Amino acid sequence: MARANTASGFTLIELSIVLVIIGLIVGGILVGQDLIKAAEVRAQITQIEKYNQAVNTFRAKFNALPGDMDVGTANQFGFTVGTTCNGGIGWRDGNGLIDGWPGGNPLVQAGGETGLFWQDISSAVAGNLIDGQFPNSGAAAVNCTAGINLSTTSGTTFLGDYMPLAKIGHGTFIYVYETSGFNWYGVSAGTGTAGGLFSSNATIPVFQTYNMDKKVDDGLPTTGAVQAAYVNGSTSIVQTAPNAASDTTTSCYNTTSNTYSLSTYANYGAGGNCALSFRFQ
Repeated sequence: MARANTASGFTLIELSIVLVIIGLIVGGILVGQDLIKAAEVRAQITQIEKYNQAVNTFRAKFNALPGDMDVGTANQFGFTVGTTCNGGIGWRDGNGLIDGWPGGNPLVQAGGETGLFWQDISSAVAGNLIDGQFPNSGAAAVNCTAGINLSTTSGTTFLGDYMPLAKIGHGTFIYVYETSGFNWYGVSAGTGTAGGLFSSNATIPVFQTYNMDKKVDDGLPTTGAVQAAYVNGSTSIVQTAPNAASDTTTSCYNTTSNTYSLSTYANYGAGGNCALSFRFQ
């Protein structure tokens, strides 16, 4: 007498249930990733807003901008001045523009007014208006001389000791500079300074960049108070984020239409090709 085959498999209903569960898990992961990215965008915007508030509080209290405060006022209130802060261009000249060193080169970081900015606004004299202390404990104080060489490795010359990390992540820092008569916060992935020249890369995903621009400004990369520009190894030329005449997988924005590269040709904006600058408010 033949034995009955007792082996059994999954029914179609059971397989369907398994597939539904897998779909829910994958969907939950994707939704979770979107929520994290959206939270990073909100955190970055909030960080810039807090710095703007701190600057306005500082200006109301001292009638000057952090870093740019003239030598006499800085001495009067007890801010760091240094022997070379003689009131020349870029040396606490009180002209309303936050310049680097020397001779007013606006993009030099960690020296001159761009370095003194973070030192002034985070100081106890000002009332610790922002989170953190710059330079951090153990790091050399900023003065009006140039030539501080910094890197992204820890130690007494760590870039993060002199400027804050940006909330958007992707290795980005926040720094200040002026161009065309306006002061800006730059957000890009800093790699270090050499002789005070700040080097960085465009690493922020296009879609996050667009969302920040749209929430704060006009959503266009080359106009308004938020622009796809950053500082990278120059004393006077602000670099634009990677761009092309049409959307590409390596472009931040399309120069023909002046729009961020969010199309299918650019991976739906997933590429880490952007950097941003926010004008002081």
